[in-house]
Amino acid sequence: MIELSVRHLNVTLQNTPILNDVSLDVENGAFVCIVGPSGAGKSTLLKQLNRLDPGKVGGEILWRGQNIDTYDVHQLRRQIAYTFQKAVMFEGTTEENIRMALQYGPKMSHQETEELYQHALEIAGITPNILKTPASSLSGGQQQRVGIARVMMMAPPVLLLDEPTASLDVETSNHFCQTLKRMKGLIGIKDNIKKTFLMVTHRLEEAKFLGDKILMLEDGKVVEYTDAAQFFTSPTTERGKAFLKAENL
Repeated sequence: MIELSVRHLNVTLQNTPILNDVSLDVENGAFVCIVGPSGAGKSTLLKQLNRLDPGKVGGEILWRGQNIDTYDVHQLRRQIAYTFQKAVMFEGTTEENIRMALQYGPKMSHQETEELYQHALEIAGITPNILKTPASSLSGGQQQRVGIARVMMMAPPVLLLDEPTASLDVETSNHFCQTLKRMKGLIGIKDNIKKTFLMVTHRLEEAKFLGDKILMLEDGKVVEYTDAAQFFTSPTTERGKAFLKAENL
């Protein structure tokens, strides 16, 4: 099943072209890592999928066959959730920060809610000893885990991650990627459909570890969109080969 389709997407911001005729299909359950040099349009593409960026001037984006512009934006973001580079923490404890997402998720019984809550804690690697701790006092890595657990409580079919490890040290980043690895293949609590991930990263070792598919952008254009194994062993374009060589891969 095709989860997301991007068709001839063009984006211009402040009279500057950012994305140029971008087209791709994302299969349900895929983990797509988006790579490329700085300024390639990676984050812009991710934001377009969630309607966070108003700069679209042409093309269309479909979620399960329906144009995302036809959705109420709040309804859309319950289905296609976006996590920022730095997780936003609100006033209150860790537990309160996680449970607040329930108001945006699907309607569930009390038992289903508690099962989902425990599942979110387990997947995100959150230990009971920090649940009553003010969320604002947590470390950067812990806050990222809270952000993941909060998104899990919304039970979105699609999760967009914009450089989630950019501000983390290597050890914390590795733990976070292990968390994402555990999330691969998870099915929805209501529909039995696998979750789909798209992640922007500058760390190619993360893309190699997590990605099923690699999307490489350069100058706002698709350079490569292929299986991760093929991209890292035999990219099909000269620009793809040059990019990997520059990254010492």
